Amino acid sequence: MSDLRIFLKHHLDIPDSLIPTVVSFYQAGSLSKDDFLLKKGQYGQKLCYIQEGYLRFFSYADTKTITHWIFGGGQLVTDLSSFYLREPAKWNIQAITDVKMLFITYDDYQKLRQEIQQWDAYEKRLLVKLMSSLENRVYAFLSMSAEERYQYLFEAHHEIFNELPLNYLASMLGMTPETLSRIRRKINS
Repeated sequence: MSDLRIFLKHHLDIPDSLIPTVVSFYQAGSLSKDDFLLKKGQYGQKLCYIQEGYLRFFSYADTKTITHWIFGGGQLVTDLSSFYLREPAKWNIQAITDVKMLFITYDDYQKLRQEIQQWDAYEKRLLVKLMSSLENRVYAFLSMSAEERYQYLFEAHHEIFNELPLNYLASMLGMTPETLSRIRRKINS
């Protein structure tokens, strides 16, 4: 639980006095490689904090699979619209490695919101940070070349380049695996 405590303190600015209450609503869980946390059309029931491993957000388009993002240790994961707005999930969320996580269910999240009266301020901070991250990703896709997107992702998350299949990374970057290989060769030479 200590990693979750650090996340809550540093990313959401939750005071030390409230952290034990928040943590008490979380449960330990795991997924085996290839297990789904959520499939498109289902309703998100969990907000997960990844302790170890990787989860992939993806969808199907015609005959190919598009990886939208990969989340790893120290990150919160859910389909936001599905969990918060109770809409059917737009994405599939699948473990691409074995995953250890802590999670809070939707029902327990609602209890947490009632228990901590100022929770809406912390939730707002979380959602603003998530939106900012999404804005940065959209900006990268609209304004950067393939090589710049690679550099941007590598600088932010270099560890995934040694741990995950290149076809997932290429899809996440909006390029073919061949283009990703060319860029890597060019940069590494």
